[in-house]
Amino acid sequence: MNAEIIKSIRKQKGLTQKEVYTGVCSKTFYSDFEAGKHSVEATKFQSFLTNLGISQSEFNYFKDSQMKNEEKSLNDEIDHFYKKGNFEALYEVFENYNQDSRTEIRYLAIKAYLLVLITNTNFYKFSRTPFSEILAYLDAMKMWTLKEIKLGKLVLLSYSEKDKASEKKLYTRLIDELAKYEEFDAKIYYEEIGDLYFNRIQWLLMINHIQEAKKCLHAYSEAIAKSDNLYLSLQLRFMTCIVNTYIDFPKYSQELSELLGQLNKIPASETHFYKIISQLHMEKAKNYYQRYQG
Repeated sequence: MNAEIIKSIRKQKGLTQKEVYTGVCSKTFYSDFEAGKHSVEATKFQSFLTNLGISQSEFNYFKDSQMKNEEKSLNDEIDHFYKKGNFEALYEVFENYNQDSRTEIRYLAIKAYLLVLITNTNFYKFSRTPFSEILAYLDAMKMWTLKEIKLGKLVLLSYSEKDKASEKKLYTRLIDELAKYEEFDAKIYYEEIGDLYFNRIQWLLMINHIQEAKKCLHAYSEAIAKSDNLYLSLQLRFMTCIVNTYIDFPKYSQELSELLGQLNKIPASETHFYKIISQLHMEKAKNYYQRYQG
């Protein structure tokens, strides 16, 4: 990573490699360093900074800025793949970055993996082995930040029906961890709690706990009642249709179709995302309704 930043700064300043390595090391050594083939000792590194005309604090600023840009770019790519239903590409992100030396990038790789796990694992190279490692990581963290909370919400969707006790424990912890954000940052709290309920309702529907899903939907409505976030209101309306298709499929499948039709007129990436969620539930809801309600 340091070599990449040094190279980037050198090019932005219009300097040659020779101007950076002169008096410090050989041309071959420096070329290999910029190529990422090896690291350098602290004294040589400081000499590189001196030849570049920057301080250590300036270098750290450039490094932080570039890392944030890379993280944002990768996160945007993951969200794009998910909303487009490109699960092979998501899994490739996981394979490419899950061993990255940077913690934030590894976190995004885990996010990509969990999005595949909860949605579509139907291709030959998928493995569930990393899931156990993710659970161990979350268990080991005594205090969760938003990163652990976001991972926990995805894990919530990954449990099977036999894991109800584990799901309940995780759900309870997520509620507790999020509570501290309500006064700290209301915007973050409403967005995260809304997504938590969104995920849990889906999981309850997938294991046919329809009445519990209705209770969770009511809690969802109460939780975001004070929020003025229009996206959360739309998401609540969407999930209300999804839940009710299990109870009255003829009526609410039509309402859901009309809602998706309205959303098609809005140029937003959420439209395709909602279509994916709808496809996951419609056949299951129809079968449930015919068996238990029809």
